[in-house]
Amino acid sequence: MFDLFFYVLCWLVMFILALPIMFAGLLSVALENDNAPVAANPLAELHKEVLAYKDNKEKIKECYKTFTDKFTKCAQNSPNYNIWLEIIYNFSLNPILMETDEVAKFRDMLEDENPSIAKQIQTKVGTALQHREKK
Repeated sequence: MFDLFFYVLCWLVMFILALPIMFAGLLSVALENDNAPVAANPLAELHKEVLAYKDNKEKIKECYKTFTDKFTKCAQNSPNYNIWLEIIYNFSLNPILMETDEVAKFRDMLEDENPSIAKQIQTKVGTALQHREKK
């Protein structure tokens, strides 16, 4: 219907008009920030907070509530197992947070939730109570 020159000219004009859009797309892809935020270990963060707020009654109670709500169970082969036991130790050691009878209830609750590691929980809480009485 039209001459071949007309079609070549149309394709060339459309390609030239599409170039800025292609460059804008390539530039946006090049400038895109692909650094995904590193997922922090929530149990390790809680451990840091427990250590930082050991003298602040409100903050340590918030940490305790977070622990009892989210982290009452832990498997022995978990990579966070030692951190979990250290948090239990620090909670049991802190006289601002709990009295001795409350620590015993805390221990019993954890032993009920984790019967396979009840002995380790009992040992950690017992050690904390011994160190607590020496202070």
